[in-house]
Amino acid sequence: MYVKSCRYRHPELGAVHVKVHGSTRHIKARWIGQEVCVTLPPGCPVDVYESFLKSMSTRLLEVRPKPAYTFGQIIDAPLADFEIETDDAVRRDVSILPVCDNAVRGKRINYRLLFNRRFKDCDMCDASLQDFINKAVLSAARHATSALIVPRARELAASVERMPLGWDVKEARTRLGCCSSRGIITLSPRLIFLPQELADFVIYHELAHLSEMNHSEAFHEICNSYCGGREAELSRRVRAFKFPVF
Repeated sequence: MYVKSCRYRHPELGAVHVKVHGSTRHIKARWIGQEVCVTLPPGCPVDVYESFLKSMSTRLLEVRPKPAYTFGQIIDAPLADFEIETDDAVRRDVSILPVCDNAVRGKRINYRLLFNRRFKDCDMCDASLQDFINKAVLSAARHATSALIVPRARELAASVERMPLGWDVKEARTRLGCCSSRGIITLSPRLIFLPQELADFVIYHELAHLSEMNHSEAFHEICNSYCGGREAELSRRVRAFKFPVF
């Protein structure tokens, strides 16, 4: 019997998400929020999977992250912030309220993420609750990126005289941006959490792909010229950045 993609509760680790991926050769496990994500190759026998997880359980428990979110928390981003609260008046599970005209803390927009009062006494270590809050934060981040980052991207494109066919904002946890063969640049809502010069670097990187679709030497020369000779430094800083979302 082979393992299939699924979600289940492990007696020690809690929520586990199993993903069978065709390009994976070895079993890997890591925390994503409060959930263990296990990636494994197709045709992995159940006993091999169970043996792997048993051997990894102690190590995984030692590095289990603290809950990313708590009620009353403010996520501080350069251009906007995101307040996570419960509100007795909210009837839906969550309501996202952007505050533009009276933004505080020196931000251009404040986002109030108001959760139904039924969540107030929930266990903040619960993986499903953390995932639900994470999705709400990313939804607000998408709005903020469209409102604040995309106009900046258009300015940068004009400055290097490379205009894409269009712009889009779409969540992809492992990608901060991409440029299609049609010349449409898609940006991740996670860009809203980056310092401006790092967000600018991601945009310049995608603009360079309008000239070179691969990561050739010619591509890096173009990208480096857009970044004032700082491509390598900015790339390292983006890779090292700790995002407040998972």
